[in-house]
Formats: sequence, C-alpha cells, structure tokens
Amino acid sequence: MARELRRLWMPPEQLQGDRWVFNPEQRHYLQRVLRLKPGDRCAVIDGRGGLWTAELGDREQLIVVEAAPVVPPPQPRLTLIQGLPKQGFDEVIRQATELGVTTIQPVISDRSQVRAEAQKVDRWRKIAIEASEQSERLYLPQIEPIRSGADVIAQTSSDSLRCICLARRSLPNLLPWLQAQPAWTDLAIAIGPEGGWSDAEIEQAIAAGWSPVSLGTSILRAVTAPIVALSVVQAVAATRRWITD
Repeated sequence: MARELRRLWMPPEQLQGDRWVFNPEQRHYLQRVLRLKPGDRCAVIDGRGGLWTAELGDREQLIVVEAAPVVPPPQPRLTLIQGLPKQGFDEVIRQATELGVTTIQPVISDRSQVRAEAQKVDRWRKIAIEASEQSERLYLPQIEPIRSGADVIAQTSSDSLRCICLARRSLPNLLPWLQAQPAWTDLAIAIGPEGGWSDAEIEQAIAAGWSPVSLGTSILRAVTAPIVALSVVQAVAATRRWITD
C-alpha cells in the first residue's frame, strides 16, 4: 500500500488521533514540492517504525487512511564513527542513511582539518530525513553532536563489536574479519579523516579493545571509506539474516 506512495517524515507528536497536523512549512513542501492536492495520498513515517497511508485534507492536516503494523528496528545496530573530512560529509550522511546505519557520530580527530560547527548537525539531520524518505527507511538514523575522536573511542561500549579502519595492507581485511566473528547485535566502525588516524589514536583504540582492520589495497578517500565499510557490513549481515525489511 503505502510503499508505492511518496514518503514524508513527520514528528510523532504531530499525530493527533486519526490526523497528522502539519505546519505552513510542511504544507509548502506537500503542495509545492510533492505537488499534492486535497484528496491525494502519501505515506507518512514517524522515524520509529510506524507507517501510515494518509490523504491530504482541505486544512493543515493529513487524514489517516490506513496504518501498517509497526516494524521492529533492524539488526544489527550499526554505528559509524567518522572523522570529519574537509568536504563531502553531507553525501556521507546521505549514503550511510541509505545503507542502514543506526547512528552517525562525527568526530574531530588529531588530523582533522575542519572545525566543529554545531549548526551543521541540524543540516545533517535534515539530510538524513530526506534520505530516509527516499530509501523507504522506517527508522531515522541518529546524528550525534560533533565530539572528540579520542573521547568517542574511549567511551564506546565494549559490549559492541568495534573495529577501526586503517590504511595498512598487512591488517585483516574487514570482510573476512567480520565473517569470522560470532553473531553481533551492535557494531561500531571508526574511520578517520584525510590522513587517517594518528598513531596516538590508533594505540588508544587498540588498548581499549578495538580491532584494527583494512578496507583493501586501495587508498580510499575519507568520504569513500565509510560507504565501502558499510556496504561490506550489510553484505555480511544480510547473509546471516539479521537485517529485516
């Protein structure tokens, strides 16, 4: 049903009874971007597994026509810890969302060449919403505030399977390393900015229990590496049937 309709994310608190109440900005999007007219239908997602078919009414509301059963969160949960690159992080957010990442944690590391700007996080969250709508995700990824790479590496739970990607050909490749691991429910992948992680950061990660891995023999750009890594993870997870539609 709703899977064939254009999708729209709306905050859960805007559902009032059998109607989604929207604001003027959302009305503009519905009418000017999606070009919906009263009586037309769209699919509404709340980012928490809910999916509704709704019809545009005459007023500032979408009338619920049908509600699909709530879908449980996909497994395994994937956290991407990404050193901020000089350019291209918007596209990393978009593609990582399409690839099913659960959480994106941008970090400033020793070799980062950009400054932390809090206002960027709001833009990244909007990009994640758009990518979720386009890729028909029912759960929005969590975009965390920018933090120190050292702090994140130190504080990531040891209950998660954790790996740090390095440009070293002598290391185990991510694919066979993942295939050799017992089933996991949480996976954290740390990828550095241009120039990679510093020696101090690598030593800290290994001391904290992170596994160093390689993404292959090619030297990948900072914005390419996370997409390669997440693609590998999804391929392994799909073969183990942990990820649900």
